[in-house]
Amino acid sequence: MKKIYFSLFLIITALFFTNCEKIGPTKTIIQAVNEKKLPLANVKIVIRAQSTQGTPANGDLADSSFTNANGNVEFDFSSMYKDGQAGVAVLDIKGEVIIGNQEYEGFSYVQLEPGVTKSATVVIRKKVIDAAP
Repeated sequence: MKKIYFSLFLIITALFFTNCEKIGPTKTIIQAVNEKKLPLANVKIVIRAQSTQGTPANGDLADSSFTNANGNVEFDFSSMYKDGQAGVAVLDIKGEVIIGNQEYEGFSYVQLEPGVTKSATVVIRKKVIDAAP
């Protein structure tokens, strides 16, 4: 009888450890482009987490970086994911750059998923300043 219990224990243990799947990195790649869809370098990309639960999002996650020569910037959120978590975050994205003395900006968003690299594009346009009435 002890052999049967020991055999069952070994089988269950083996199944448990072989079914524990390690997920890949949780990342987003953001590309900044102009209105002609050409990539823009040196655009400051600012990201902020939106709450999907009606509570403050992920400790008020905020980060920023600049796009490379291909107009891309990458953010890694792998450390934010906890086992069993349904999602990671929805990110508001803002791109901003000054060319000459003109300000340009663009907005987008991306929903992060555990173990997935997601992409988003921000179209950078001339900043419109609302005139006060």
